[in-house]
Amino acid sequence: MLWAVQIRAFQQRGTAERTLHFPFKHAHDQRCGSGKNILIISDNCYCTTHEKMAFTMNAAILSIGDEVILGQSVDTNTAWLSSQLAEIAISPIEHRTVVDDRAAISLAVRDLAMRADCVILTGGLGPTDDDQTRDALCDVLTPDQQMVSDEQALRWLDEWFARHGRHMPPTNLRQVQRPATMRCLPNPHGTAPGLAGRFEQCLIYALPGPPTEMKPMFTEHVLPELLPQASNEVLLTQFVHAFGIGESEAGFRLGDLTARNRHPLIGTTVSDSILTARIRAHGAQEEVTKQVEEDAQRVEQRWWPYVYGRGEMTLQRAVGALLKQCKKTLTTVESCTGGLLGKMLVDVPGSSAYYLGGWVTYTNELKTTCMAVPGEMLKAYGAVSAEVAAAMASGGLANVDADYALAISGIAGPGGGTPEKPVGTVFIALAQLNDQRVSVASRRFVFFGDRMQVRDRSAKAALQILRFALLDLPEQPPLLWQVQPKAVSAKGTIS
Repeated sequence: MLWAVQIRAFQQRGTAERTLHFPFKHAHDQRCGSGKNILIISDNCYCTTHEKMAFTMNAAILSIGDEVILGQSVDTNTAWLSSQLAEIAISPIEHRTVVDDRAAISLAVRDLAMRADCVILTGGLGPTDDDQTRDALCDVLTPDQQMVSDEQALRWLDEWFARHGRHMPPTNLRQVQRPATMRCLPNPHGTAPGLAGRFEQCLIYALPGPPTEMKPMFTEHVLPELLPQASNEVLLTQFVHAFGIGESEAGFRLGDLTARNRHPLIGTTVSDSILTARIRAHGAQEEVTKQVEEDAQRVEQRWWPYVYGRGEMTLQRAVGALLKQCKKTLTTVESCTGGLLGKMLVDVPGSSAYYLGGWVTYTNELKTTCMAVPGEMLKAYGAVSAEVAAAMASGGLANVDADYALAISGIAGPGGGTPEKPVGTVFIALAQLNDQRVSVASRRFVFFGDRMQVRDRSAKAALQILRFALLDLPEQPPLLWQVQPKAVSAKGTIS
C-alpha cells in the first residue's frame, strides 16, 4: 500500500495554520487520492487527518524547582494547567522542568517561546536567592536593562503583611522586582506577585509555585486574557469510573468504542485500581456536548454494574449518596485495613448522615472482646477466614443500630502469609439487617501489590460490595481479585 505523506514542520512559530497533532500509536488504512485522508507526521506526533484537532493557539508549561527535578515534590501544577488550557481549546504542546538556575530557566524560556504562542512558568518567585525566575525573565525580555521595582506590587505586599499582623522582612522586597516590559499580577493568597509580558510574539506568564496561589491567579488574571485568543471550538473530556473489573475485560466490553479512528475518542487508564474511560471530543460546544454525553452513557451501559460515577466522583462518595438515597446506615469492623475504610467514608463531607462509626479490631483479643468472635472459631479457622469476617460483621450490627456492617480481615504483608493463605489474602463480609434478621455473606480475595495496595484495594472492594447490595442487584457480580467460591453466607436474628 502506498501512502501519501505530508510533512509539516511545527518547530517554528508564526505559521498561518495552527494545528495540533495529538500522538496516536496506530495509523489506519487510509486510501490515497483526491479528497482522501492522508497521514500527517510532525516531530514524533502523528495522527490521521480526521483525528487532528485544529486549535488556534498552543502553549508550553515550564515548571521550576530543584525539589521537582529531584523528585522531592510532585508537580501537580502542570497537569492542572494543561487541563485548563485544553478546556478552552489551547493545546499544550510541551511540559518541561528545570532546576533553580538562572541560565537554565532563560534557555528554556527562549526555546519554548520559539515554538509556542504562550509559555506559562510556575515556581521561582519567592524571596530567597534560589528564586531565579524574575532574573531569568529579565535576561530574556530585557537583557540590556535592570529590573525595576513595581510600586503597586509593593503596596500589595505591605497590605498582605498588615492583614496577617506581620512585619515584612527586607528579603521580600525581591518579590516586587520585575523586568521593565512585564507587569505584576496580584496575589492575595501569598507574597509572590505573578508576572505577565511578551517575548517577541509569545505571551509569557510567571505564576507562583504553591497551587493555592497559582490556581486562583491563573483563573482570575491569566485565563481572561487567553480566552479572546482561543479557538471558537472547545475540547471536552468526560471521565467515567469503574472498580472491580479488569482492564482487558473492560476493553472487550467497549469493543468498537475504542477504535482510534472514531470521534469522540475513548481511551482507558487505571490509577489506584480505579478504571477510567476518557471520552474526548472537539468541535462546536453544542455538538460535542451531545456526543460526549451519548458516549458516556454507552460506556456506563457496557461497564455496568462496575461503573460508579463520572468526573470527580469517588467510590466512597457514590456509596454515600446511595446510603443517603436509601436512608440506610453503616458501621465498619476492620483488621488489616486499620481504619482505612472508615477514613475513606469520613473523607466525604456529610458522611455522619449514614456512617455511624466503626472498630479496628487488629488483634484476636479485640475481635473476641469487642465483636464477640468465639475463640474456638479463631482457633479452628484463623483470624483471616470467611467465618471470622462474617462474625466480625455480625458483631458490628449487634453493637450498633445500623442497617449494614462491613468487616475486613486479611494479610496485608509483607510477612504473615502461608501456602494456604498467601500475602494479599483478604476476607470481606457484609452483614445486612432486614426485619430483625441478619444475613451475612463473605468473599475471599487475593490482592496483588504491596501492603498499601492490598489495604487500599480491600477497602475499595468493600465499598463496591456494599454498593452492589444497595443497588439490590439480582446477582452479586464477582470482583477482580475475588477467589471462588464467591461467598460464605449465614443468617440469624438480632435481639
